[in-house]
Amino acid sequence: MSLLNDLTRSGRLWSASDWRMARIHAAPSGYAALDAELPGGGWPLGAVTEILYARPGQGELRLLMPYLATLSQTGQLWQAWFNPPYRPHAPGLAHWGIDLSRLLLCQAPCQDDLLWSLERCLTTGGCQAVVAWVDRLDNAHMRRLQLAAESNRLPVFLLRPERWRDRASIAALRLQVCAEQADRVQLHILKRRAGWPLHNLAVAVPLQPDRGQHHG
Repeated sequence: MSLLNDLTRSGRLWSASDWRMARIHAAPSGYAALDAELPGGGWPLGAVTEILYARPGQGELRLLMPYLATLSQTGQLWQAWFNPPYRPHAPGLAHWGIDLSRLLLCQAPCQDDLLWSLERCLTTGGCQAVVAWVDRLDNAHMRRLQLAAESNRLPVFLLRPERWRDRASIAALRLQVCAEQADRVQLHILKRRAGWPLHNLAVAVPLQPDRGQHHG
């Protein structure tokens, strides 16, 4: 039984009754309602997270903003954002708390260039997180990103069109964002370590940061 207990605590074996006890390295997202449903209580570290959306601007980036802002205020490492669909609004990012002096905005339209750049960001020791808007990315590429993220315990966020929802993915966490109101989204947790999928999770994603509070 000790082996079963060890596997369960490490997140390698689970049942529906004990998934919340799995020991998974994670960082709070800043949204209490979401953290309550994520193994480890937040975004998985050393792993790939996929966020799927019908079209850009449905709250997918605001889901990440509290965490990315907190992270950007710690240390001197870079955050690398690849292929944002719109030009990021610098004053808005600064208002959320993003340290603009530590933010790298990159364009890599060729898939091979994108993969090479993402891997370099994850393996050279200069980045604290990677965010990439991507379309097609096969499982072999995903596996390479997962291994690089795991080796360096860095979070990787891939923002993708929802048409990839039914494709197999090795991402540790997969979410689908559905806009409900300007400041609220419905989330479908399609995949999470040590847990079943979960649908129709309402999360408030305010248009401006709520200083000192966790959002439910």
